[in-house]
Amino acid sequence: MSSSQNKVLSFFALFFILMAIISLIAIQKLEYSASRTLASRTAEVLASTINQARVSYSLNAAAKIRLHPDIHVQANYRDHDLAIPNPATFAIELGQSISRPTEGFILSTYSKYPFKGRKQSAGPQDDFQQDALEKLSTENNVFERVETLNGLTVLRRAEAIFMKKSCIACHNSHAASPRTDWKVGDVRGALDITIPLTADAEDVAMTVGYAYVMFSSFSVIGLFCMFFTLKRSNNLTKELELKVEERTLLLNELAYTDSLTKIANRRYFDEVSKSIINDKDVTLPIALIFYDLDHFKAINDCFGHDIGDECLVAVVNAVSQALRQKSDFHARIGGDEFAIILKNVTKDELEKIILRILDNIRLVSIPSEATLSLTCSIGSSFITQLSEGITINQVLKVADKALYQAKSQGRNQWVNKGFSTSTED
Repeated sequence: MSSSQNKVLSFFALFFILMAIISLIAIQKLEYSASRTLASRTAEVLASTINQARVSYSLNAAAKIRLHPDIHVQANYRDHDLAIPNPATFAIELGQSISRPTEGFILSTYSKYPFKGRKQSAGPQDDFQQDALEKLSTENNVFERVETLNGLTVLRRAEAIFMKKSCIACHNSHAASPRTDWKVGDVRGALDITIPLTADAEDVAMTVGYAYVMFSSFSVIGLFCMFFTLKRSNNLTKELELKVEERTLLLNELAYTDSLTKIANRRYFDEVSKSIINDKDVTLPIALIFYDLDHFKAINDCFGHDIGDECLVAVVNAVSQALRQKSDFHARIGGDEFAIILKNVTKDELEKIILRILDNIRLVSIPSEATLSLTCSIGSSFITQLSEGITINQVLKVADKALYQAKSQGRNQWVNKGFSTSTED
């Protein structure tokens, strides 16, 4: 073999080895980038879910419990028989319950101004949390950094928790509060979500091993290895994207579904109703229905909240059976209040559906309380045309007025109001 041939072979050998090294680096960077994207999106949706849970707990549980003279909402609730955790304690304990520190998965909340009894546990615990509190603001409400934690490479994401109007009075007057000049919009603290960045090291090593063997043997085999490596990295990217999509869909479902009745929640209802009003191609007429159970507070007081929850689930199932299954939107908007959106519905169809709802609810029976009977009041707004400038709040107000008219007329009945621009005034 001539020296020139040796040089050519050496050149190709070096070239394909270099390509193998470049491919390895590209795969590692691609896997790292995909892993970080997956972790960042997962942390974002988790943060949204945790914050929604905290807000929902504050509005639907703590706020109502505070009206009860014998039950207290406080941080040290475990020391009292008639006490539940306040929203901050609820969020802290929720994060602790689903954290897996040994796997690098941690959720925690902390503040620059923790209450006196929580200085050790609720204040910033490390440099990341200190830096996050310094950098988080109204304009920059997210702070991310890749770190090594317990030998694992993790993505740490901090999201700002802003002071709400409903919390100002408590924090500024509480004896244990270290700060008494809070304003709405101040950064109250942060939600810290730690997600491990995982990479399939064995697959990378196998790919590189194939590349070295093939490149050192034969140039054609070397080209095949390049093709295999690129194909493998492409498949890996698709797998990671599929995992991101699956997790995002699952967490979005949790964020948009009422946990008790398994139908849409208030957040999803607001989005759907606004999109319908703003959709110029929506099929008219449209009907908006509000309904709630008659004397539901008395049911909770007499039979307890467990029976009350059982009633809500049974009523939702009964109402769902009265609807057109695929085209009708059903949501729980708070407590025992529900909403339904019917698209492309006639007045006759609307009346039939509402009468079925009233009949189905009257037929609901609770096995453990055979004497308990249920009825509901319904208000509806029938829309035949959508003029420019009409807002969803105007439509909601008409249906709400109809509901209150049904209540004032004795409950267990239905009132419908046609919608026009003058109806809302």
